[in-house]
Amino acid sequence: MKYTFIVNPNSGNAKHDISLDFLQSKFDSSDEIVLKETAYQFHAKELVKEAIAENSDVIVACGGDGTINEVASALVKKNIPLGIIPAGSGNGLATNLNIPKDANKAIEIIKSNAIHKIDVGRVEDKYFFSNLGFGIDAEVIKTYEENQKRTITGYVDASVKTLLNYKSKLFRLYIDDVIIEKSFYYLFCSNSNIAGYGISFTPKADLSDGELDLLMIEDLDVFEQFYFSVLVLAKKIDFLNKAKYRKVKKFKIESLDHNPITYQLDGEIHKTDSLQVKVKVLPNALKIIF
Repeated sequence: MKYTFIVNPNSGNAKHDISLDFLQSKFDSSDEIVLKETAYQFHAKELVKEAIAENSDVIVACGGDGTINEVASALVKKNIPLGIIPAGSGNGLATNLNIPKDANKAIEIIKSNAIHKIDVGRVEDKYFFSNLGFGIDAEVIKTYEENQKRTITGYVDASVKTLLNYKSKLFRLYIDDVIIEKSFYYLFCSNSNIAGYGISFTPKADLSDGELDLLMIEDLDVFEQFYFSVLVLAKKIDFLNKAKYRKVKKFKIESLDHNPITYQLDGEIHKTDSLQVKVKVLPNALKIIF
């Protein structure tokens, strides 16, 4: 078997120690192990293309949610399975798949070659595997990135700062034959049931049900915002009256405040020049080992 490991050397504040010698010591001498390190954002996609051309049997993403997204995006609808060694801070997808942060245990899962297919979310020309967020969710990630403090404490700090200044945004949603036009505090579309750091906004989400889970929350006052935070931690978001939850295969979202749409995708912020974007699910589009 030929395994190619795409390693982000800076994931998790560079606390991991995934080297070629370490990887080779974990596999049989008959296996071919290749390590490729990323040097800049989106480099992982290029390295995956190289690995495919070099006839790799398995391609492994070693890093955080951003690295995993890049590697997985290049493997959508391909025959080569994705392996994961989570080495980031949030690790949303890996947590949903019960892949441990311990590299030795993660490698044992990769060696098992237990291949499954999962759904993939797509927003315009980009893929997401864990979640997609508009409104306050995107603003929290934007603040989180600006702080450059990739820890649960940094995420909480970013959340508090955003809560103090955030104003709900007016969106129009097109879901099947239904049009919903409201000021939304929170719009969150999930493929997995974990958003990162063990936090779940959509505990009923299933990676292989052929649908996405859409959480829509209308404008909240200060007390409701606090209540919302408590319910998220308790994984009881459905207790909030203003929270509407539904399974969808596709939808379109349109900004009505004349500002181009910004969204977070698997924990990375993306800005557009458009007032609307389309989202859909691609059932069973990614082969993955877990």
